[in-house]
Amino acid sequence: MDEETVMRNAEAWDHLDEAMFTSSLISDKEREKGVVDDGEDIYPRTKEEALHMDEELKLAMETAQEPDEENFAERYGMLREIVDWSLKRHSTWKWSLIAGALLGAGIFYYFKKDQEDDILKAKVDREQVQQWQPMKVTETPFDKCPSQHANNAWALRLTAADKYKMYELIDLKSSVEYNQKSSTEYGQRADTAKLAENKEKYLKYQKSYAEDAVKYRAKYDSINAMDFDQIHEMAKTALAKRVEGEVSHGNTLRNYMIYLVILIPLYIITGYPHGYSITRHQRRSGCLNIFRKVGFGLASFCFGAGVAMALLPNYQVKTTYSDGHSETHTEANWFNLVILALKFGLMIVGAFIFCFVASVIMTIETFYGLLENFNWKGLMAKMRPPKQVPENK
Repeated sequence: MDEETVMRNAEAWDHLDEAMFTSSLISDKEREKGVVDDGEDIYPRTKEEALHMDEELKLAMETAQEPDEENFAERYGMLREIVDWSLKRHSTWKWSLIAGALLGAGIFYYFKKDQEDDILKAKVDREQVQQWQPMKVTETPFDKCPSQHANNAWALRLTAADKYKMYELIDLKSSVEYNQKSSTEYGQRADTAKLAENKEKYLKYQKSYAEDAVKYRAKYDSINAMDFDQIHEMAKTALAKRVEGEVSHGNTLRNYMIYLVILIPLYIITGYPHGYSITRHQRRSGCLNIFRKVGFGLASFCFGAGVAMALLPNYQVKTTYSDGHSETHTEANWFNLVILALKFGLMIVGAFIFCFVASVIMTIETFYGLLENFNWKGLMAKMRPPKQVPENK
């Protein structure tokens, strides 16, 4: 082998070494030793690093006089595979997350439709209050006011001003009595407390409840003194706020549903990062994977436990009659009704956890995908109109 061949082969190996130590993941100590402790660190983290590695490999192949030599070919093949993977786009989106988002959109749609009934009911109640006829509204002394509502008080309160006023007064008297009772109880605890810190805490609670009792009693007296017009205005304001709240809640449900519907295609479109971008964000991806596994595991546990509860049997009862024959029949286990409620509760919790985890991960990955997987500067430059060159006169 002549001297020129030896030199060119040495130069080719230099290019291979330069390619191998391009990644910013490699430490200065590893560069000095000429050995990479973790093979994963060879992968480039940016487009510039990947292109630089690619150029060095091309120079190495062009320079090598014996590219088929075993050690050279092995090193070159390994690095070429890394570069090709790094410059290629890869699918990172997951069907399980999309399923979670679709389920979430379906849940929001269901509650949005259900919310429309609440909005309609609130508007009907508001209209009913607006149609009140003027009437004389009398005052009710505090000691004559009941402390509890009648069974139909909630529905009747909107039929007339006097009933609405009485409903409010009963609520306020109940609050006054509750706070007075609580204040007295904490005063007694303070009297018998042995530790100074407990005594101070109880006295603080006693004062707070006493102040609330005074506040509610003042509000009772204020509403008790109102005439028809004042009660009517108060009721119309309360019902208007209720309608506004129901509409706002419905809009929130609709907006979340629309957000998830829009998020799904964006998540898929942005789910094709380059290999170097995957390498650069391994830690973030690892944290999201842990969050996904833990969240989906908890969701699966809740949902599975709920399903398993459906298998609980009823009682098998055997009855023996006087003539000696017996019959076996099934009777409902009323405790299973509690289990049934718990079953549905667990299944709903599991579904919500599944949707929440999916939407959070998709939001994060889509956000970073939009930032990192597209050349926004290049796209904006293409969208700008060309500069007008002034004509020479």
